[in-house]
Amino acid sequence: MATSSRTWFYSTPEPRPYYIEERINTNLWKNRLQGLYMSCTQAISPIQMEGNWHGILVQFEWVPGDYFVLRTSEERRDLMGVIRQMLMLRPALAYMDELGNHVVEWHMDGGESRWKEIQGSPAFQGLERLRKDKPLLPSGK
Repeated sequence: MATSSRTWFYSTPEPRPYYIEERINTNLWKNRLQGLYMSCTQAISPIQMEGNWHGILVQFEWVPGDYFVLRTSEERRDLMGVIRQMLMLRPALAYMDELGNHVVEWHMDGGESRWKEIQGSPAFQGLERLRKDKPLLPSGK
């Protein structure tokens, strides 16, 4: 099956864990991450997956067509770069969560509302705005 982020992020995949795993893992391996296997832990929105990459905990969470969150037990810019390539979208923000995970978020709307939501909260350390451009989707105004 030819797979890309169009089959799981830009459109809603069937809520079947095996199908989601097949699409994500094929997409990861196609982008040179053969050592990472993700298991689907929640097949309905927000879709959640987890895996282990060279001893690093990796978690994905996303709502198709809205946002994607990458959580890792340590900062890995190479993994962040692959996700950026897969989504064909620049990340919006990065921070450390209350569990010490490095978190990177991609938002179709540019992340402005999420930025305002988490700014100043002690649960989010080292908050960094990565994308300050206009949203990709019209705001309806």
